[in-house]
Amino acid sequence: MGAPKQKWTHEEESALREGVEKYGPGKWRAILKDPNWSSCLASRSNVDLKDKWRNMSVTANGWGSREKARLALKRITHNARHPGKQIALSSLSNGNTDAILDVKPLTSVKPYIQSSHTKKLMPRLDNLILDSISCLKDPNGSSKSTIAMYIEERHAAPPNFRRLLSSKLKSLTACGKLVKIRQNYMLNGRFPLSEEKSPKSEKKAKHITSINESLKKVVEEVRIEVKSEFEVELAKMRTMNAEEAAKAAAIAVAQAEAAAEAAEQAAREAEAAEADAEAAEAFAEA
Repeated sequence: MGAPKQKWTHEEESALREGVEKYGPGKWRAILKDPNWSSCLASRSNVDLKDKWRNMSVTANGWGSREKARLALKRITHNARHPGKQIALSSLSNGNTDAILDVKPLTSVKPYIQSSHTKKLMPRLDNLILDSISCLKDPNGSSKSTIAMYIEERHAAPPNFRRLLSSKLKSLTACGKLVKIRQNYMLNGRFPLSEEKSPKSEKKAKHITSINESLKKVVEEVRIEVKSEFEVELAKMRTMNAEEAAKAAAIAVAQAEAAAEAAEQAAREAEAAEADAEAAEAFAEA
């Protein structure tokens, strides 16, 4: 086994960022040979730079790790009654003096909220598929890519739309509403299109709405709880010395991460419940 990898220092991370800004991602050998950063990155290889840049790129988009939480810290200062004093928290982020956690603890669950909102912008997916095939009027049937393009041109589709479409096409074929001929899909004449919603559809829509409302409630409760705890900790830190404030800030970061993880879990459970409801309806209609 080789020697264990050393943890990246703040200086090494800064050198990597500057190198990527100059040469672009992927030019790891050029960055290592550049005299501006060769001494700082002497113990790192091309693979080390590639892996570290990938990790930095991932965590820069959300709360992927404690490192990202630390990067969200801002400088603490006393209020107007103590204008000359400032708390130094150099121990929080490997030499980075940026200090206290910003009150935006739920950014990590934002994708789930956006996903739920996007679904509201789109009509029911199976109705969209049936309407699309009907409007395309291809005598040989419509392919999955043709159906996808038709829907995407007319609606704000979510990022995972293609995967959802594949699953829904299989479901509609299994329950007999579509007929698959080779790689194309055609409407089954035994299931005419109807603009009226069935009782089952209305019941499921109410169920999904209830799930979304519950998710929003959980997210809001967690946000309020984290914000309240943060304000209490911030008030305490203003009376602490640097070492005490650093410890308190580290605890606040851990608590915020735990709260964000709990909110993410709640969102995953809500989406799983919604998927189960769709599967149950497809089984009942089959």
